[in-house]
Amino acid sequence: MEAAQYRGWAIEPQSYESDGRRWRPKAMVSAAEGGTLRTYPVSAPLDVMFDTEREADGYAVAMAKKWIDDRG
Repeated sequence: MEAAQYRGWAIEPQSYESDGRRWRPKAMVSAAEGGTLRTYPVSAPLDVMFDTEREADGYAVAMAKKWIDDRG
């Protein structure tokens, strides 16, 4: 899945394959804050895994959007 934009933030899915050939959702979110580019990792709980990278990336993007919304 390609990078997405949401409310001024860039979201880059970085899901990765884990033991057992299952995929763990992860994303990097970044935005300029006070003139400095800030980047934050957003990872799912360890028990959240998917059968495909596409599913994991979709979850990662949704998780990152919620993280952005929760920041206010």
